[in-house]
Amino acid sequence: MELLPGDRENLAIQTRGGPEKHEVTGWVLISPLSKEDAGEYECHASNAKGEATASAKIHVVETLHEIALTKGREY
Repeated sequence: MELLPGDRENLAIQTRGGPEKHEVTGWVLISPLSKEDAGEYECHASNAKGEATASAKIHVVETLHEIALTKGREY
């Protein structure tokens, strides 16, 4: 497990204010994306009011044909 982006040249953490007053929105930018970036990413935040955690999985494909669409259709 990697706790912080560290020295990865293709990964940046971005934040901005909002959407509501006194809130901050954050996201991870991975560019360029490669097969090595596949996996589960977690975000942990805490302040005096509490804690929050969110996670997302990234699956990297080479072509659109690798993406299975709903109802069993494929491109």
